[in-house]
Order: sequence, then structure tokens, then C-alpha cells
Amino acid sequence: MSQTRLQPNHDPAKKPGLFALPEKTCEVISYLTRMSLLFCLISSISLVLYTTFFSSNQTQFWPPFPHPTRIETQLRSSQPTNIFHILFCIGGSAATWHDRSRYSSIWWVPNVTRGFVWLDQETNSTWTNNNVPAVMVSSPEWTRFKFSSSRSAVRIARVISDSVKLRLPRVRWFVMGDDDTVYYTDNLVSVLSRYDHNQMWYIGGNSESVEQDVMHSYDMAFGGGGFALSYPLAERLVSMLDGCLDRYYYFYGSDQRIWACISEIGVPLTREPGFHQVRFCTSF
Repeated sequence: MSQTRLQPNHDPAKKPGLFALPEKTCEVISYLTRMSLLFCLISSISLVLYTTFFSSNQTQFWPPFPHPTRIETQLRSSQPTNIFHILFCIGGSAATWHDRSRYSSIWWVPNVTRGFVWLDQETNSTWTNNNVPAVMVSSPEWTRFKFSSSRSAVRIARVISDSVKLRLPRVRWFVMGDDDTVYYTDNLVSVLSRYDHNQMWYIGGNSESVEQDVMHSYDMAFGGGGFALSYPLAERLVSMLDGCLDRYYYFYGSDQRIWACISEIGVPLTREPGFHQVRFCTSF
């Protein structure tokens, strides 16, 4: 009698999968995958064509967003520095301004140079001279600070604060000095134009007296020869100046107080040999 062997309904050599998809479902997935790839390809080609042929006209649809700038004080970097960008901040006294104004008349050019001489009070003299800086009276806030030797040094140190708070337009540099300081303005513009006024700069020179350098500091710009502060440094200095005046009340001069405060900011002195501080000691 013959026996018929039963055939298995699956191939024992094949491992069963986790799940099996119908044939139609696989075709649908394959179709969707091809369409997605085609869509990505078309989108990429369209983007390349748009950026190539329409980039020159895109500003008329999406105008550039303006960058914030310092209002009325910051100019385009491409414009070179000139005398109009410098504000002279001169410390003086009502008692001596009549005589010492002769020094300012040597270099001051009306309607060209900009700046003020800051006095402790209004002058009683009716004498006027249009060839010197206009007179301003220092704000009375300086009287509340203590001092050890020179009270006027506190007021003159705050001249930079009074000057910055004027918020005059198009100022790049604040040049400090005394009422007997003489400037060669063409040379000054030439020096300052080499520096980026948008950065913090403290520019000046030492005293030509070794005794004064040793007594004060070789890293300090002496006020008698004048020194320059860029606008960003001046703004930062003014924001912390009053605290510095309290901490360094025992210093003698205004320039030493300014130097101490700038040292706290971390800006070193940039020496320029054109700033001359000369001290003559004579005996009679």
C-alpha cells in the first residue's frame, strides 16, 4: 500500500518574519517614497534657480532690517576723522581765565573747533573774546566729594562727565586739557585718525619731568599735555567716575583720578609722543 507524504505549507528553510505586509501595501509605500524623493529634488532645483536669478531683486520684497546705532554720535566708519569730530574739554578757573585765555586764542578757530572751557563759577568780567572756547560752569555735584589736597582736581576730573552729558552730535573723541594747554589741531587730527574711534582708547603722554613720573605714574597721561578719550571709553568712564572719585580721594591731580578709573576699566595708556607735558621749576 502506498503512502502519500503530506507537503508542508511553508518552507522550513525560511525564518518567519515579525509581520508580513500585503503586496498592495508594499507598492503603495514604494510609490510614496518615490514621490517624496521627486518632490525634494524639484524643491532643491527651484531654490537654486531662485537664489541665482532673483537675489538681486530680493531687497524690494524684503528690505534689510536696520542695525541699531548710537543716536547722533556714531558715524559711518568710512568717513575719516576730522576736527569736527573732536570735542575739547578744558578745565579752568574763573579767577585765572581772563589771563590764560590767551593760550587758547593761539589755536582756537571759531566755527571750526568745538569745545568748552569749564569754570567753577560765572566770571564777573564784561570782557569777551570770540576767539576762545565758550565758557560753561561745572555742575555743582562735584562739591559733595571729599578730597585730601586739591579740591579743584575733583571738579576738573568731572569735566568729562559734564561734556559727555551734553550729548553733542558727531563726537568721536574727547580731548582733555588745561586752560594753558596749546594744541596743534592738524597734528592732533592726524594722530587720532589712525585709531578706531568705536573702540576704547586712552591716548596721551607722560610728563617730561622724571620726578613727576615717579611721583605719579609712568602709565598715566598727564593733563597738562592733554589726552584723548574715545567716545566708548568716555561713556564707560562717566558711568563709574563718581565711585572712583570716592575711592581715590587721596590722589592729588584730576588726571591721576581719571587714570585710576580707566585702569579699573582695563584700558592701558597708548603713548603718543606728540602729547607733551612740561613742568618748569624755577627759584627766585
